[in-house]
Amino acid sequence: MPIFEYTCKKCGKEFERVVLAGDEKGITCPECKSKDVKKNMSASTFMGAGIGSCATSFPKGPS
Repeated sequence: MPIFEYTCKKCGKEFERVVLAGDEKGITCPECKSKDVKKNMSASTFMGAGIGSCATSFPKGPS
Protein backbone atom coordinates (compact mmCIF):
# COMPACT_ATOMS: atom_id res chain seq x y z
CA MET A 1 0.00 0.00 0.00
CA PRO A 2 1.39 3.41 -0.87
CA ILE A 3 2.26 5.73 2.01
CA PHE A 4 2.53 9.41 1.17
CA GLU A 5 4.00 12.26 3.21
CA TYR A 6 2.15 15.57 3.47
CA THR A 7 2.66 19.02 4.99
CA CYS A 8 -0.25 21.20 6.07
CA LYS A 9 0.01 24.65 4.48
CA LYS A 10 -2.00 26.19 7.34
CA CYS A 11 -0.24 24.91 10.49
CA GLY A 12 2.93 23.28 9.11
CA LYS A 13 2.22 19.80 10.53
CA GLU A 14 3.99 16.98 8.66
CA PHE A 15 2.15 13.65 8.52
CA GLU A 16 1.85 10.40 6.57
CA ARG A 17 -1.21 8.70 5.08
CA VAL A 18 -1.88 5.40 3.35
CA VAL A 19 -3.67 6.54 0.19
CA LEU A 20 -5.51 4.27 -2.21
CA ALA A 21 -6.33 5.29 -5.78
CA GLY A 22 -8.92 8.06 -5.85
CA ASP A 23 -8.79 8.80 -2.08
CA GLU A 24 -6.29 11.65 -2.25
CA LYS A 25 -8.91 14.44 -2.38
CA GLY A 26 -10.07 13.64 1.18
CA ILE A 27 -6.71 14.23 2.89
CA THR A 28 -6.99 16.54 5.89
CA CYS A 29 -4.45 17.69 8.46
CA PRO A 30 -4.70 15.66 11.69
CA GLU A 31 -3.76 18.78 13.71
CA CYS A 32 -6.01 21.58 12.37
CA LYS A 33 -8.31 19.63 9.98
CA SER A 34 -7.37 21.87 7.02
CA LYS A 35 -7.65 20.39 3.53
CA ASP A 36 -4.93 22.74 2.28
CA VAL A 37 -2.12 20.14 2.28
CA LYS A 38 0.89 19.58 0.04
CA LYS A 39 2.26 16.17 -0.91
CA ASN A 40 5.97 15.97 -0.15
CA MET A 41 8.64 14.33 -2.25
CA SER A 42 9.94 11.34 -0.34
CA ALA A 43 12.40 8.52 -0.82
CA SER A 44 10.90 5.31 -2.10
CA THR A 45 11.69 1.85 -0.85
CA PHE A 46 11.92 -1.34 -2.81
CA MET A 47 12.11 -4.86 -1.46
CA GLY A 48 13.54 -7.83 -3.28
CA ALA A 49 12.06 -11.32 -3.39
CA GLY A 50 13.71 -12.53 -0.19
CA ILE A 51 14.80 -11.26 3.18
CA GLY A 52 18.00 -9.28 2.85
CA SER A 53 17.85 -9.07 -0.93
CA CYS A 54 17.40 -6.01 -3.07
CA ALA A 55 16.50 -5.34 -6.68
CA THR A 56 20.15 -5.33 -7.77
CA SER A 57 20.88 -8.82 -6.38
CA PHE A 58 18.78 -10.72 -8.93
CA PRO A 59 20.36 -12.44 -11.92
CA LYS A 60 20.16 -10.63 -15.27
CA GLY A 61 18.41 -13.51 -17.02
CA PRO A 62 18.92 -17.12 -17.95
CA SER A 63 22.51 -18.25 -18.37
